[in-house]
Amino acid sequence: MRPESSHKMILKAGCVFLGAVLLLFSVFPVLPAFAAQTDALDGLIESAFNARRAHVTDGDKLLSDAGFLADSAGTGTGDWAAFAMARYGALDADGRMLYYYNEDYEAYANALLSKMEAFHVSAGVSAGTKLTEYFRMGIALTALGKDVSDIIYEATVYNPTALNRLAVMTLDFALLALGMQTAPITGETAHTRRDYVERIAALQHADGGWSLLVLQSAESDVDVTAMTLTALAEDYRRGDATAAAAVEKGLAFLSGRQRASGDFGSYGTFNAESTAQVMTALCSLGIDPTADERFVKSGGSVLDGLLAYRLPDGSFTHSYLNDPDNPAASAGNYNYLATDQSAYALTSLWRLKRGYSALYSAAPDVGIGTARAFTLIAQTLRRLIARLQTLFDLTRYET
Repeated sequence: MRPESSHKMILKAGCVFLGAVLLLFSVFPVLPAFAAQTDALDGLIESAFNARRAHVTDGDKLLSDAGFLADSAGTGTGDWAAFAMARYGALDADGRMLYYYNEDYEAYANALLSKMEAFHVSAGVSAGTKLTEYFRMGIALTALGKDVSDIIYEATVYNPTALNRLAVMTLDFALLALGMQTAPITGETAHTRRDYVERIAALQHADGGWSLLVLQSAESDVDVTAMTLTALAEDYRRGDATAAAAVEKGLAFLSGRQRASGDFGSYGTFNAESTAQVMTALCSLGIDPTADERFVKSGGSVLDGLLAYRLPDGSFTHSYLNDPDNPAASAGNYNYLATDQSAYALTSLWRLKRGYSALYSAAPDVGIGTARAFTLIAQTLRRLIARLQTLFDLTRYET
């Protein structure tokens, strides 16, 4: 048997060294519990981002890819991906955003800001304006570190027609966009945040859910109900009685709609997006969707239900059945919206496990220094070890 080459010896030594470093960190009491709760989530979230990029571009970037910027900034195709990536990070006490793909964000943020400003010039906030365009773009931009509070406030608290909208989701997104702003509201307003809460609560159905349109008498919908609970979460956490009463009824409705495998459906089709919205709502309310007995059925938790839609490359499919309400989604195949919503749902759980602020929040993240340091160290070491192990395996075939 010939002696090992110096190349193989170096690789072996590197693996041993990194393994020793990981073992050293394991003796600290804070890291095992921290890592046990979050390492798996790190992998799931990052694989969803990487799969999203692989399905859209041939390069190393997603958000700053020229084609993606041109086609996706300012649309639901791109803004939710940017939001998910931005919130897979943290906000320190000085308001500095720490990102996962920080070098990828500035180009997207600038392109999105230009589109939002152009939409504002052309559409304003008249009665016929689609306000959810402002709210979706504003939510993403705020997560990316941009201040668009002037437009968000104009579309909400200063807008006299804002509460006349027929879509419940418009009211939901208005509350979410408002909750992410930190600039002070000055002068006389047409509405307050409290007005939105009361309006939303008044639209709740007797069964505890909400339907898409204010004037629609149809059956309550899981997606709309989950998003509405997410919108009410900030007021619920503050102890607002109206929000609390509405949330409790909404939770009972959602619990009753969960099937044994842990997932949820909308309009008869069980799918990833509905399950992701429920997970986001629970985490926003401070409820652990992997442990709360109301949302752990015989076949698993909400997390188990969501991961059933995860594909081998880390992306997500909308459903394994053909969905008449979503004909663009191919059963069992990659779907960008399912992947983006699942990514931010997993991120909401990631933030809950770390004690960070809720997904739709601009509040500083307590303990960011220690927690983020451990996260970055663990991620870096995992990647280095995986790379060294791959290289070492390749040397087995050297002659």
